Amino acid sequence: MVNRDGNGWTTCGLGHRHWGRFGAAGLLAHAPGPDRQTQVMLQRRSWWGNHGGTWGPPGGARDSHESAVTAALREAEEECAMPAGAVRAGGILRDDHGGWSYQTVIAAAPRPFPVRAVSNETSRAGWVAVAEVAARDLHPGFAQWWPVLREALEPLRIIVDAANVMGSRPDGWWRDRAGAARRLRDQLAGLADDGVTALPDAVHAPPLERWFPEVVLVVEGAARSVAAAHAAGSSPGDGPAADGRREPGPPGGQVRVVAAPGSGDDTIAALAGDLDGRRLVVTADRELRRRCQAAGAAVTGPSWLLAQL
Repeated sequence: MVNRDGNGWTTCGLGHRHWGRFGAAGLLAHAPGPDRQTQVMLQRRSWWGNHGGTWGPPGGARDSHESAVTAALREAEEECAMPAGAVRAGGILRDDHGGWSYQTVIAAAPRPFPVRAVSNETSRAGWVAVAEVAARDLHPGFAQWWPVLREALEPLRIIVDAANVMGSRPDGWWRDRAGAARRLRDQLAGLADDGVTALPDAVHAPPLERWFPEVVLVVEGAARSVAAAHAAGSSPGDGPAADGRREPGPPGGQVRVVAAPGSGDDTIAALAGDLDGRRLVVTADRELRRRCQAAGAAVTGPSWLLAQL
């Protein structure tokens, strides 16, 4: 692996020159501001650079060994002093030019963190309210994709009916419900890490190359013990990954296990209405599907989820 082997100009299939021999990546970090209005972290390019004086996410050339997530996080640290572990990836948008692409990694932070210009390529860095972004002098590529990126700031949460999904495949789950729930949890952890490349038609979302969802696994009955074990740290905790590579992320993982105090259906329906962001409920139960749709969530059957695992 050679650091900075991505630096250099190349020509795409459309005949345009681009910086980044192996493509380029940038980080669009977002966080709720003091007034609960979403803000995004942007940098203004130095005047001497390409499209100097324009605003956009920090980004740059990918090295040959880097995933889009790795490159985007590195660039944000190098250009805006973003602290390590400050964000968690939620998705990747690919702008493909034919043989060369720019990948914008959309990532969430619980709150805005201090940033500043620390690269000679950056003249300013700061947080900008989403409603004010379009009024800035934006980098042309970012301006073109901003409407899609803005919509993609809304996270994806997948709520899984553990009993229904386990019951859809005859693998002997009935002999050890807790063991089957643990196996499903571990598979979902891998899915959250690797990301989802295609969503059901019921989910109205931008066409991202990859989504990194938060998965909420709802367990009941004999499988409730899995929630306590998960909270104690017995599940995989790697963070989001891209391009087939697994990478460590902030602690906590992207799979949450919820033990239903009573009916699993009641807990799932409540989550479908209470969680923010895009909600996708995985169940084949007809009445539960009706309740979740009434709460504003999209629904799909276990076959879609199992095909992703």
